[in-house]
Amino acid sequence: MTASFIVDELKAVDYDRYLLGFFVPRAVREGVWALYLLNHEIARTRSMVTDTNLGLIRLQWWRDEIARLYDGRGCGQIPVLSTLAPYVERYGLKQDYFDQIIYAREFDLEDRPPSNEEGLCNYARFLGEPLNRLALQMIGGNVDDGEVIDISRNFELMKLIRGVPFMLSEGRFYLPQNWVDSKGLSVDKLVNNNEKSAIVDMVERASSLVVPYRKPENRFLCVQQKMTDIWLKKLRKNGFDVFNSHNHVNPKFFGLRLLFSPRG
Repeated sequence: MTASFIVDELKAVDYDRYLLGFFVPRAVREGVWALYLLNHEIARTRSMVTDTNLGLIRLQWWRDEIARLYDGRGCGQIPVLSTLAPYVERYGLKQDYFDQIIYAREFDLEDRPPSNEEGLCNYARFLGEPLNRLALQMIGGNVDDGEVIDISRNFELMKLIRGVPFMLSEGRFYLPQNWVDSKGLSVDKLVNNNEKSAIVDMVERASSLVVPYRKPENRFLCVQQKMTDIWLKKLRKNGFDVFNSHNHVNPKFFGLRLLFSPRG
């Protein structure tokens, strides 16, 4: 897998994070893109298996292969890891963050929503924070821990919200169970029936959990939060109808709007 293949693949499967790569120093851009593609490969575990045990086996395989980077055994023939390996060594990327990314994806295999609002926010944080911590180890610079947490959670909340139609197509739903219960519904009913109005209501409620833009000093975090704000504004403009195709088309002048993101 050449560097250009990693870029092309990431662009196809996670365009938002592909764009984020242009806002990190050129010296680490390839490493950040490889990190993001690795995250995608781990994240799609649930979509690739029909059995929980098979999913756990796949996640453990990733855990073991990443561990090879830290115990001197190399990364075998896994191109995305071989691309990332020099950055792991050069920047001392913490193995624990990789473990946290994998652990968060074990929840996906349970096929159940977070129980409540707090659970949703924690899930979003656990998906995004360790990934951002790894990227920031490569990027460098001063960061505020609170901003890393808030902005990571915001970004993943928006990805979860925008991913609702896809998740429903796979029989999954990640907005809180107590919200579903309050509508007198079940996840099965959401998946199998036309419950668009109830889902739009829950999407609007989930969108309100995004922490207001705080203009962080760190450029990388600033752009990531700006990206969240742009998608949120578009979703709000379309009445929080996550099924509206306009909410899944890249906003006009997306890259330019990110380029001129103001910093605090």
